[in-house]
Amino acid sequence: MPVPTLPPTLLPFSALLRGTASDLLDFGQPMWLTRAPGCVDIVGGIAEMPGSVSVSYATGRSVYSAIQNREDDKINIRILRSDGEGGNLEFRADISTIYTKKGPPRSFAVLESIFEAADAPWMMEMMAVMIGLRRTHQLNTPKQGFSLVVWSRMPQGGGFGGRIAFATSVAIALRASTGQKLKSVDGIRVARAVRFGYKFVLNKDISWTRALTSAIAQAGCFLSIEHGLDPIMQWVPVPEHTLVAAVDTGAGICQPGMTENSTIGAWMGLEHLNEALRKVDLAPRGGWGQVTPAEFEGGLRNHVPTREKGKDWLAKYSKTAADSYYEGLVESIDESNNYRDRAISEHHVRESGRAKRFLDFLEDYGRTKKEEALVDAGRAITSSHRSYMEKCGLKNEVIDDMRKSFSAAGRKSGLFGVRLSGGGQSGMMVTIGHSTAMPALRKIADAHAAKHGGEGNIYHEIGQGGVLDGWWEGVLDAQEEDLDAVGKEDNTASN
Repeated sequence: MPVPTLPPTLLPFSALLRGTASDLLDFGQPMWLTRAPGCVDIVGGIAEMPGSVSVSYATGRSVYSAIQNREDDKINIRILRSDGEGGNLEFRADISTIYTKKGPPRSFAVLESIFEAADAPWMMEMMAVMIGLRRTHQLNTPKQGFSLVVWSRMPQGGGFGGRIAFATSVAIALRASTGQKLKSVDGIRVARAVRFGYKFVLNKDISWTRALTSAIAQAGCFLSIEHGLDPIMQWVPVPEHTLVAAVDTGAGICQPGMTENSTIGAWMGLEHLNEALRKVDLAPRGGWGQVTPAEFEGGLRNHVPTREKGKDWLAKYSKTAADSYYEGLVESIDESNNYRDRAISEHHVRESGRAKRFLDFLEDYGRTKKEEALVDAGRAITSSHRSYMEKCGLKNEVIDDMRKSFSAAGRKSGLFGVRLSGGGQSGMMVTIGHSTAMPALRKIADAHAAKHGGEGNIYHEIGQGGVLDGWWEGVLDAQEEDLDAVGKEDNTASN
């Protein structure tokens, strides 16, 4: 039986496994190798409200997983890390350690106690993936043990969606080990499982944009998502002669809380708007993406307070907001925080328009190759970054210094726009320009690193979602059949 060819994207991982996991994996037996990329958001968000649009792409770097079923009931998990990262993470146990006799995983309190005693608190993140798959009917209780090895090539410091890449890669591996065929795996269901698991187990929000991009983004394309109960997704090819790249500013988590506060503030403001609309018998809006800038400036903004204490909003809306599209809104609000409802709401009203214009300008550039269209696309993401500063509270000297460097380089550099990626959870800035602009980008990154430290790394590959092609099943050390011997046996049998 022919052995499936190992995809080039998995070759470095397979080579690494031989030197780091030969004690866990039998390379002469079937196993599954999986890969999932991270995500860079280029425009749209922060809140994913009905009617809003986001645009993202998959990173060229990925998280890799190798899984092999065992004949016993042992579970062996190893996360490969460099010595600088503290060395490998290990967990070994029986299936019964984490699953009850009746099937479901043990309670969170019991699991946390088990993992703390094993010096493996990180295993709760692994359980988030398992439980997410189980709760979305994609994974049953393991009937046999398995060995799992995970390796990340994501840049350190965040900003590239390393968490979602990890979760998606592991989720695909776990699904593969149950005997599922790649063509039967639904990327949207995998994304839903990961989001559910992280929220349910860890109380951590993973955006639909990141989850879907890691699972189903297409190589060489942006992924456009119009959010709602049934998201509308579209692959948008990156035009020829276009540079899309992310630059690590070295700022790390540059604005803690910006994503959370901007999301919560938008939903708080929407509740004020819908209360006013109901009073005059008008239909409420599902999200700020369903409000045009003209409507907002024409009077709707007046229904949203400029600032509001969390406790004041909760006193008024905690009961009526229970059925909000944003699950857990009431529990997420900080009573002592002073939210900028109106400014944040305005950001979301205008951001959807910016995302749509960005896509329109890209389409124009792809069709006409007129530079002005690509310049306008750059202006759209620069406007988004400015809104981060003016409406969402972004204040970071390192990030702003990089923005000024792009501005000083001007249009002649071939770099037409820049924006912070990750909503304040990273120091990555994404830019778009002409394909000839890489030297100018390298110059900006080097000058920035010399001033602020760091390495000034640039990442310009656009990858592909893990569910589309990041899955291989086979035997790494397959024994080739002796064809001459087989032929002789056939001849003997015929005689």
